[in-house]
Amino acid sequence: MAMFRALALIPLIAAPAAAPAAPLEPTGKWHLFYQESTCIAERHFGDHALSFQPSPLGKTMRLVIVAPGRVTRTRQLDSLIELSDGGPPIKSSSLVYGTSRKGVRGITTILPTAEAERVSRSRWLRIATLGTSPKSKRMSPSGSPIFSGEYAIGSTTSLSRELAKCLTDLQRHWGIVDGNLPKPAKNAELSLKGIFKSDDYPEDAFNANQTGATEFLLMIDEQGRLIDCEIAKTSGVASIDGMGCQVILARAKAKPAFDAAGKPVKSIYSTAVHWRFSD
Repeated sequence: MAMFRALALIPLIAAPAAAPAAPLEPTGKWHLFYQESTCIAERHFGDHALSFQPSPLGKTMRLVIVAPGRVTRTRQLDSLIELSDGGPPIKSSSLVYGTSRKGVRGITTILPTAEAERVSRSRWLRIATLGTSPKSKRMSPSGSPIFSGEYAIGSTTSLSRELAKCLTDLQRHWGIVDGNLPKPAKNAELSLKGIFKSDDYPEDAFNANQTGATEFLLMIDEQGRLIDCEIAKTSGVASIDGMGCQVILARAKAKPAFDAAGKPVKSIYSTAVHWRFSD
């Protein structure tokens, strides 16, 4: 559908509340991207960019920041997010990785619904990522954050409304009704057996003895191609979530779903992957 290639500009005026430190001010309007597998709301703050990417079922949200900085390897880091609502900081984990642009890095954090709603209502956001101690699994109290940024998000009332419309259109496109996945006459076929190797265990998670289960939504088109992998429920460990999608998209093979007339149709396949150490 052509609508998922459209681009909308939402004229919002930033009016941030007082924050503990001066956050970066926006240098442009919110851009809302309608894509086939996701909705992306993005805003630039000088040479930084911040985006919200809700999952198709609306149970998680991907918070992505693109900012200057060198990255020698993808790392999983503990993160702390402070918001203007005065509530407790959100403790999570983030992936920090290099991008296709030299000297630019990305920071991705998967947030569950309650925390995502707090972020979407906040007028400013401060995030800091810190190294972890493999023994204690807690944030390192020493040294400066590996990344820190403060952003004057401003009012997001109009943005939230438009993002909800995009999400509704996305769900309709993929046959999601009332939060329920589409039910074709014959489900898509996909096997994860044998595609995961012991070497796939993320180094940072392995060193910190971290395990967990991630629920994925796999979007499969009429030709049986895996279009995208979305996080339906995060494990709470960024590298485990990210590696799971990476392996599935790179190695899994699928066959499309079929309707009652025997015609192949697009569908969403739900599955879970549990990362643990073998006995």
